Amino acid sequence: MIYNVMKRLYTLLLLVLLILPSSDTFGQLGKMLKDKAKNFASGDGLNKLRDLTAERLDEARSNFDSTSFSYAISLNDNSGLYDLREKGEGFLKIYSNLGKVEDEKEEREKARDLLDRGEGLYASGYYQMAERLLLASKEKYETHELTDDINYPKVISNLGLLYSTTGRYTAAEEFILQALNQEKESRGEESTGYGASLNNLAVLHKETGRYTEAEASIVQAAAILLDIHGNNSMPFAIAQNNEAMIYQAMGRYDQAEVVLKKAIDISAGLQSSKSGNHQKFISNLALLYQEMGKYDLAETTYKDLIALKERRFGKRHPDYAHVLNNLAALYMEMGKYDQVETLLKEAIGIYERKFGKEHPLYAAAISDLGNFYRFQADFGAAEPLLSETLDIRKKLLGTEHPQYVQSTEDIAILYWKKGEREKAESLYKESLQQSLSFINRYFPPMSEAEKTRYWDKLRPRFERFYAFAAEAPSETHPLLGDVYDYHIATKGLLLNSTNKIKKKILGGDDKELISKYLMWLDQKEKLAKLYSYSREELVEQKINRDSLEKAANATEKELSQRSEIFSEGYQLNNVTYKEVKARLKQSEVAIEVIRFRNYDKTFSGARYLVLALNPTADFPSKVVIDNGDHLEGRYFKYYNNAIHQKITDEYSYPQYWAPIRPLTKEARHLYLSLDGVYNQISLNTLRNPSGNYLIQEYDLTLLANSRDLIGNNKSASQTKSAVLVGFPEYGNGDIPPLPGTKAEVTNIGRLLTSKAYKISTLSGANASEQSFKAIANPKVLHVATHGYFLEDKHLQQGKVFGISSESARDNPLLRAGLLLAGAGSTTGERQNTFESSNNGVLTAYEAMNMSLDNTDLVVLSACETAVGDVKAGEGVYGLQRAFLAAGAKALIMSLWKVDDEATQELMTKFYAGWLKTGNKQQAFKEAQLALKIKYKEPYYWGGFVLVGS
Repeated sequence: MIYNVMKRLYTLLLLVLLILPSSDTFGQLGKMLKDKAKNFASGDGLNKLRDLTAERLDEARSNFDSTSFSYAISLNDNSGLYDLREKGEGFLKIYSNLGKVEDEKEEREKARDLLDRGEGLYASGYYQMAERLLLASKEKYETHELTDDINYPKVISNLGLLYSTTGRYTAAEEFILQALNQEKESRGEESTGYGASLNNLAVLHKETGRYTEAEASIVQAAAILLDIHGNNSMPFAIAQNNEAMIYQAMGRYDQAEVVLKKAIDISAGLQSSKSGNHQKFISNLALLYQEMGKYDLAETTYKDLIALKERRFGKRHPDYAHVLNNLAALYMEMGKYDQVETLLKEAIGIYERKFGKEHPLYAAAISDLGNFYRFQADFGAAEPLLSETLDIRKKLLGTEHPQYVQSTEDIAILYWKKGEREKAESLYKESLQQSLSFINRYFPPMSEAEKTRYWDKLRPRFERFYAFAAEAPSETHPLLGDVYDYHIATKGLLLNSTNKIKKKILGGDDKELISKYLMWLDQKEKLAKLYSYSREELVEQKINRDSLEKAANATEKELSQRSEIFSEGYQLNNVTYKEVKARLKQSEVAIEVIRFRNYDKTFSGARYLVLALNPTADFPSKVVIDNGDHLEGRYFKYYNNAIHQKITDEYSYPQYWAPIRPLTKEARHLYLSLDGVYNQISLNTLRNPSGNYLIQEYDLTLLANSRDLIGNNKSASQTKSAVLVGFPEYGNGDIPPLPGTKAEVTNIGRLLTSKAYKISTLSGANASEQSFKAIANPKVLHVATHGYFLEDKHLQQGKVFGISSESARDNPLLRAGLLLAGAGSTTGERQNTFESSNNGVLTAYEAMNMSLDNTDLVVLSACETAVGDVKAGEGVYGLQRAFLAAGAKALIMSLWKVDDEATQELMTKFYAGWLKTGNKQQAFKEAQLALKIKYKEPYYWGGFVLVGS
């Protein structure tokens, strides 16, 4: 009888909780319950009921805490951080408070009651009322000196989650850190509470763009929760979901998919498809598919989720709105524009009714609608929505949050397309300056792979800015100075950061750090061996390459975190065009070639913005080459065919150089920093209409970045040492010998010896991969052998040069290499024995780990050593990048398969001239001109290029 009466009271209480407008109601409710309870049962009856249900209620609380309020759940659609309570849990939460009449409760129980009620309101979305009760609970615990109670940290944690949900991130971090410290002191670092707080901190850091800190916290949290709850528990599943979302935010999609599917598998076994947590994981997977371009999978998943959300929550619930919003974004990418506006307006209405206008979800939805209107060229409808978004995000998130910066760019694009260039320019500068700050802040502790993915996500903003600048109204404009500065700050960004950490570690006195660095090199050496295995062979030999890749990545991150260079920041914008200009003489011009994609409503074809810096001009001047797709396609094919067929080329000069020619004015010496297809042609070989080649018109110096003019031009090594590698004994196989390389190495050795160089020569069987890798910091490294670059057509299946095709497809540094002694056993489809990674083929991946920081010059006197995957803004991913990353100051490389005899003559003339004058550039040009007298066709004399100081 008592149970039935109590159940009816619960129903009444639940209804009142869901409809009452303010927390004052709780006082009235308490009085009502007090009166009702005195009328239907004695205190003994209630105590008996409390004793009978105490164990069940404690168990229910524990279960509820482990799947809801204790754990923040990250959603990659920014639809809120935390799950609402599951069906039926509300009954147990509120029912637990009816065990005593209010006047008879101790203060400890009253504090817990306030906590329970606050959680109930929070779960139902009544955030202001929830905040009042949680703060009242906090005050009661503190006023009565009950902060040692096990539930006090939970109050603090809940306030942190509540403030995160409502976008008050500063307050959220304060409370989450307080909860973390309290859990550590009261229950230790191996407790559930500590793991939950770490999880919450990770999600908060992810939401505020602090990805490195987020990953460190979530990995630690997952390990703790796995140890306590096992790998088939909801706490561990939530941590796995959150870890996946962090990986996605950092651009590590494959890793995110693997981890997220683990979370889904766990939740599927624990909860039904109607479970809120399970649906959120599924929604995250749909969004991940969308970002990965798997649109059909994403659309199907969204539609299924919409049906589930409508059945469970109805059409006025935020969860329902989230999926509508996501589906609208997907339709934008799929080109189904007629369905977008309706979906977004419905979602916006739900958010506004539920949260009001000052909420991150409302801001995100109106931002999507504003950008849709901008896409449709309805600028009048777009502007107020995008401006409102900016104001909300500034107030809620601050000006350093990535979402605020994105809103700044959104409005800049709007003004650009409206023709209001001054407004657009101001906003664009703000967004790009903040983007450089992001790099300074986030890059330091990242591994190179993570830096690459992060920059891939950030670079499109700079590309859009270059497209905007390309439309500057005059050929010389103050805006072009900003373009120049941003470009030299970010060009070669990934290579630059790799070199910095290496030099700092090896140049320091921290023996432990150096030991860790050498361990990392050893891990990469082992990986180089495993890249020769196919997936089937890895399975057959029970080798887990993924685990070694993760270990190497973790070691690299630790190196980054511990190196002093990263506490100093990169200061990417510390060199300006004015400083570069100050280094130029009257007869010199510095030219930056910038490849970017055209941007209207979306990205389209390739274009080139060429900026010239003249010592007498106030600002850089520009030309825009619009036919980038043709330059990279049919014109490049024609150029290549003309070179190899030795025919007169009358078309390449008008396409590649004629547009740039006016920028050079009367200058004779040009410093060129190239990009895109310009890295794949030898500019010296372009023939003008009068019959002269560019080599006859200019002195060309190729630089990785014109900011290098500001660098230290002193010789890297004062010790005259040289290592000469040539005429390897390839062994059995299809690799033809190169007898000319033997004479080449002999002649160069004689010239260097005459200038007091100490010579080491590796030839025949001694020119092995193992011996090559042991080379350390000679002043000159000269390599005369076969080189190669593998195009996609070479990587269909099996192995090429001992490397698994599937591995080479994924990593461009495995596509290029040098053939050394014993390489004949690895050519074609021959199988590697896997006994050693020293198989006679030195890949660019392996060359990158060499020690060449004190090396002035590397000469790769081999075929196609300058060829590789061309990446806009980063140069050529192949041997060129590898030897620069290893530390070489300058490189001489070939763009095509060169003639053996002509190469021998070119190299001999170059060394003779360099050793006489000490000027690499001058000696290299004179050697090419001398060879041109004997061989008129550029095929013979123009295949090599010199890059660097």
